[in-house]
Amino acid sequence: MIEYENYGKLESLAELENAIEMGLDIEFLLYDMRYNISWRDNKPFICECPEGVAKFFDTSELLLQRYEVGDNPLKSLWGDMKILSM
Repeated sequence: MIEYENYGKLESLAELENAIEMGLDIEFLLYDMRYNISWRDNKPFICECPEGVAKFFDTSELLLQRYEVGDNPLKSLWGDMKILSM
């Protein structure tokens, strides 16, 4: 695992939703696992970094509702995300 000293924190779920909708590449740590949220072929996806399999969703809302970490949807975990780049 790579240790990071500097990271950002989200102020709200809406901030995460807006960043995804704007098409920003978001790299973050969540419970010591590194993830990336990005877009390809007009669909948002999330994958574990550095070489995880991308999981695509039809909308950013579905990504946040249906992608789970430890049986919890990503939308309920936004406060625990450590943003590395956005």
